[in-house]
Amino acid sequence: MKKLLIALLLLPNVSTIAGELNVDSRQIVEMPEEMKSMFLKNMRGHMESLDLIIAALAKNDLSEAAAVAEAGMGAGHGKKRQCEDDHAGKHKHKHEQSSHKAKGFGKFMPKEMKMMGMQLHIAANEFADVAREGDMGEAYKSLRSISATCVACHQSFQVK
Repeated sequence: MKKLLIALLLLPNVSTIAGELNVDSRQIVEMPEEMKSMFLKNMRGHMESLDLIIAALAKNDLSEAAAVAEAGMGAGHGKKRQCEDDHAGKHKHKHEQSSHKAKGFGKFMPKEMKMMGMQLHIAANEFADVAREGDMGEAYKSLRSISATCVACHQSFQVK
């Protein structure tokens, strides 16, 4: 009976300690709902690209893995860059300013988060270059830079 009483007295302290271990220490990044929705859609797109890269590597298709990395995560994978590349400055029509602000969520991101995002894009381009060299082992090593950047950002920030 004494042991049960002691255990019951200690129980609240155990749950308090356990609760402290589960504290979310990520920096909160607040965005308007529309921007948050775009941002999260963009992040899901990066996860899809990462999955497609892994699938291509599983098929030993380094060329496909490189193409997916560049198109889905590489620097300049946004619509404005695509438009500039497609038209190479030859088109006369003016774009609505809002059409190139689709990823305007950057103005809500802290500097460190933006830097991590840029690192992701750089790592994706570097992975593509390494993958095109044809060495599967080196490609996997380079892929680690992409995933490590994702992990670091997700451990550091939470979008609300």
